[in-house]
Amino acid sequence: MRCIVGIGNPGKEYKGTRHNVGFKAVDSLKNSKFFEGLKDRLVLKKPSTFVNRTGLAVAVLAKKYKLLPESVLVICDDVHLEFGKMRLRAKGSSGGHKGLASVIEALGTDEFPRLRIGVKNDRMPKDLASFVLEGFSPKEVLALPGILEKADSVCRAWGQGGMSSAMDVLSRLQSMQSKKERLE
Repeated sequence: MRCIVGIGNPGKEYKGTRHNVGFKAVDSLKNSKFFEGLKDRLVLKKPSTFVNRTGLAVAVLAKKYKLLPESVLVICDDVHLEFGKMRLRAKGSSGGHKGLASVIEALGTDEFPRLRIGVKNDRMPKDLASFVLEGFSPKEVLALPGILEKADSVCRAWGQGGMSSAMDVLSRLQSMQSKKERLE
């Protein structure tokens, strides 16, 4: 059994915010044909806790499903990555993300995979707390479905083949994106 957890804040007022891109990714996965074939081996969750208490929910899931930390992929926003860029790691620090810090604390380890989705843009202020609670710009809203589709591909590879497979998919997607950007 594996689990994919999206980090975000519950409630309508947070639905379209940058901090909830993890929730958006899980929603996208739930609506994909890919998930239908893996329901017996893969759990998708959007915790009802706020971002900075995500670890509590992850610890409950890990206990309920008897999951090792490496069997839990956490998806979150990243203000240090350009909008739409993704970074996948098997382990590591929180990088200042309070949701990841909460998961690290609750699991007692930083050795769990995480997919970070960039939300940074040119107008990002020094006050990151208010920035991550803002909605996306109209241009970013138009780009989100394509970004979530890429995240789906990475998550599908992780769900079926583990980290190595997911890293290969992400590398291929990023290479294609770089080529496209050079041509524009």
